[in-house]
Amino acid sequence: MKFANIVMTRQGRFTIGDDVQLLAIENLYRYMGINYDDVVRIPFNQLSTYDGEYVVLPISFPLYAYSHDDKITQYSERIIPVFLGMALLVDHLDDAEVEYLKKFQPIGCRDQYTMETLRKYNILCYLNGCMTATFPKREREPEEQIGKIFCIDVTDNFAKEIPEEIRKECIFSNHVYMSEECPNGSEAKARQVYDMYRNEAKMIITTRLHAALPCAAMGIPVILAKEQLSYRFAIIEKLMHVYSEDEFKNINWKPEAVEYEEFKRRILDNAAHRVMDAYNKYKDMFEISEFYEGDTSRTDYFEAISDAIDYLNYNYAPEDTFKYCLWAVTQTAKMVNKYISMHFPNAELQAVIDKTKRIEFCGVQVTDKSWIGEHKETLCLVCAPAAMPEAREYFKAINHKNYLLCWQDNLPT
Repeated sequence: MKFANIVMTRQGRFTIGDDVQLLAIENLYRYMGINYDDVVRIPFNQLSTYDGEYVVLPISFPLYAYSHDDKITQYSERIIPVFLGMALLVDHLDDAEVEYLKKFQPIGCRDQYTMETLRKYNILCYLNGCMTATFPKREREPEEQIGKIFCIDVTDNFAKEIPEEIRKECIFSNHVYMSEECPNGSEAKARQVYDMYRNEAKMIITTRLHAALPCAAMGIPVILAKEQLSYRFAIIEKLMHVYSEDEFKNINWKPEAVEYEEFKRRILDNAAHRVMDAYNKYKDMFEISEFYEGDTSRTDYFEAISDAIDYLNYNYAPEDTFKYCLWAVTQTAKMVNKYISMHFPNAELQAVIDKTKRIEFCGVQVTDKSWIGEHKETLCLVCAPAAMPEAREYFKAINHKNYLLCWQDNLPT
């Protein structure tokens, strides 16, 4: 069993904000002392179909519909997710998604909106923020002569408020790229851009959450402004002020770097503990499972069920009309009934026989074997080995010929 991280596969226009969130998981692994060369990378569009070795996958990522059927969760069964910074846009989850999230709770949420949405469904969750807030602080600031002010995705309304003495130093850029501009991939581009900020920036001016947060974590002074404040930005105000449009005239153009190293360590420690807890919980069981798993094409025979299917297909055509009953309330009976319902739509289940149980089963009230004596035209499928001796004797006593003993016991009929 291994650790994993997502990898983006880009076509056309994209922003590197998604990729920097994956770099934050890489940073977490390095904090944990895990060799990142051993980490499995799973393409974003294969999270539901991944079929490699079992992995633990930390999630600090917006899940606004990652798969072909727009499900927010429900990854491949070979992925054990650890939700550290989950973000949602929807306010409604279907039953399968709720069940899945409860299986892997507690769920770390990137924003309060997501947390409140999950809590409506009684999902255990907490507000963790984005893992990009945990990048290590840079060891030194750039020398004054090479220090740069990067203005990232700054709107025209915001830009005109920048004082002239600052504006003349600004390098205006954005986090939007075309895939053809990034021959080494979007993650390599994100790494290059954020390394540049770490090494060269003396200040960041931006409207981008994923420019402000990782740069603040690195110890770079940041000015963050939004003409309209989104729910995604609420949590960052615990670290720095987010200027709204009506505050543009009051911006402090000489901000200090944010200092929160102890809190950053607590976030990383909590994330590390959760990832290792999941790894230790599942490692042995899934490594055992992986040893035994393999090609089952030679062993696709299911006792009782396969024999019943062969019997039915030999004696009846799909369009035939016939009546049948099941003897014994068992999983075999349920599977046989399911097969008949799917492949013989004109067949009618008339009764379920059991020695002791008196419940409703497959939509029919369970009764005793005397029912068969009054309905000798009905095919009786005996679906439990323990019931076969009694059934065999009873069929002989009442001279009932229309039956199948689904389990083979090699005894004479």
